[in-house]
Amino acid sequence: MNGATFVISTGRCGTQWLAEVFRRAAGDGSVVTHEPLGGDYPSRQMLAAKSPQHLDPELVEALVEHVEEIDRTIAVKPFIECGHPLWSSLPYLIERFAGCVRVIHLVRHPVPTAWSWLTQRAYCPPLAPHLPERVLLSPFDEGVQFASFRDRWPAMTPYEKALFYWTEVNALALRLESEAGVPWMRVQIEELWRGARLEELLAFAGLDSEVEVLPPVDKFRFLANPCDPLLIERHPEVVTVARTLGYDPLAFDDAQLRLRYLKPPAAMRR
Repeated sequence: MNGATFVISTGRCGTQWLAEVFRRAAGDGSVVTHEPLGGDYPSRQMLAAKSPQHLDPELVEALVEHVEEIDRTIAVKPFIECGHPLWSSLPYLIERFAGCVRVIHLVRHPVPTAWSWLTQRAYCPPLAPHLPERVLLSPFDEGVQFASFRDRWPAMTPYEKALFYWTEVNALALRLESEAGVPWMRVQIEELWRGARLEELLAFAGLDSEVEVLPPVDKFRFLANPCDPLLIERHPEVVTVARTLGYDPLAFDDAQLRLRYLKPPAAMRR
C-alpha cells in the first residue's frame, strides 16, 4: 500500500506553492492535488461530526467519493493532498488511512495570514446585500476549542476573526501532533520560501529532493479595508499558539505588510 500524505494548514500560507513544488519533485511517481474538493469539504461541520457518518446527508457525498478516490489512487501510487479545506477532516482521514498516512503541518505567521484572508473577503461585509458573509469558522460552531471568543465576537474586526480561525486550525494540528501517533512534520512556509528545510520536507514526503525553489504564489494581494495588525495583542489565545509555533506575534514588518496588501495592483491604479 502506498502512502497518503495530507497537509494541514489555515490556507493563505503557501499550499498552492507547495503543491507545485511537490508536483515537480514527484513527476509521474505520485499524485499531488491542491484543494481537490474546493468548497465541498464540510470544514465547519466536520469539526464536531468527526466522521462523515455523523454529517447531514447532503454534506456526505463529496467527501465519501473523495476518500474512495484516494483508496483507488494509493493502490497504484502515493497520494499527496495540499489545501486548507481538509483541516477539520484530518482526524477522520488519519483514522481512515491508518498505517499509511503522513501529515505535514504548514504554518505561516498569523498577521500576514489573516491579512491575506481579508483579500479573499473572509469575515468582511458582503459586496451585495443578497450575498452571504464568508465565515471560515465561528466560536459558536460546535467543536471549537476557543469558545472564549464568543463574548468578544460582535466587537471584533474581520482581521481579528481571521486570527481566531488561524488559532483554531493550528491548535487542532498541535493537538493531533501529540495524539495521533503518525509520522508528522511541522514547517514554517517562511523557511521554505528561503530554501531552508525544503530537502528535509521532500524527503519526509518520499519525493526527490532535487527541485528548484520557486517564487511564492500570491494572486490576491489587495486589501480594500485597512486594519491594525497590533489588534493581535487583544487575544492571548492567538499569542500563545503563535509562540508555540515558533513565532513572535509582534515580529512583522509593518511597512512591508502595508506595501504588499494595501497598494492596489497596477491594473487597478490606471
